[in-house]
Amino acid sequence: MRINTPADCIWLCRGGEPTDMTNFQKAAHGPFAAPLSIDQANAFLVWSLAVKCTAEREQLRLRCLYDAGFARPIGRLKSEEIVLWLAKVAPPGDVVAGEPDTLRVGQAMQVLDADETDRLARFLHIEDRMGYLAAHAGARLLLGAIAGRAADGLRFEQSALGKPVLVDAPADLDFSLSHARGAVAAAVAHMPIGVDIEPLRQIADMDAMSEIVLAAEELRELAKAPATQRSRLFLRYWTLKEAILKAAGVGFTIPPDTLIVDAGSSPAVLSVPAALGSAAQWRVIASAP
Repeated sequence: MRINTPADCIWLCRGGEPTDMTNFQKAAHGPFAAPLSIDQANAFLVWSLAVKCTAEREQLRLRCLYDAGFARPIGRLKSEEIVLWLAKVAPPGDVVAGEPDTLRVGQAMQVLDADETDRLARFLHIEDRMGYLAAHAGARLLLGAIAGRAADGLRFEQSALGKPVLVDAPADLDFSLSHARGAVAAAVAHMPIGVDIEPLRQIADMDAMSEIVLAAEELRELAKAPATQRSRLFLRYWTLKEAILKAAGVGFTIPPDTLIVDAGSSPAVLSVPAALGSAAQWRVIASAP
């Protein structure tokens, strides 16, 4: 697998407190999201991609975008290609003005539809609001650039199990998005795709969570890991499984402990329930272990 990543910028964000839309809109011209390289993302995120395809993992090509506005031509996607946008998100005012390739609040607000704008206003904390805005505007800009359509004119509907689907999409074009406080991800491919991100952190209730998320053999692997690496490994299992369930469009209607994955340096899907097809159909890519 080939990974193309440019050098880019990164910044930190503060803890969250409630805000209102008036204060939010005062920052309408402020930059708030900047793209990350794979190396930068690996420093503070655990991220995973999953696709369902016939290509071998080595044939997949991951293209990471630097242009936060997606103003440059992306070009036609090949059948084995994945386009990924990872971004650091911070409230306006916490970002140094003039940084290149940042997504601005005003630019992002202009591409949302009425339902997205209404949902955005319901978030109490500015960090949650910024994450939602960056993920949904980023997905629209990315899909618009790939499909050759205006980002604000794209229409979406939900599958029976809640996965967002682009209306009148080019054949087989699929997308996925994920947002957490401080970061977002959007991914597009001509195959079923899922992306999930989690901030790298210590998991206080890992034993209880592991019993819900992990299969027996995965629990054994987690127990063998050095104590300092267990939280990262657990988050790696978690994001791999959520990415697979997102790509399948089933969410957590399928219990995550019924999927078995290898979360090592060359991640792989070992076993899935019959509803997801066969494990041989699934390919996964993840952040550094």
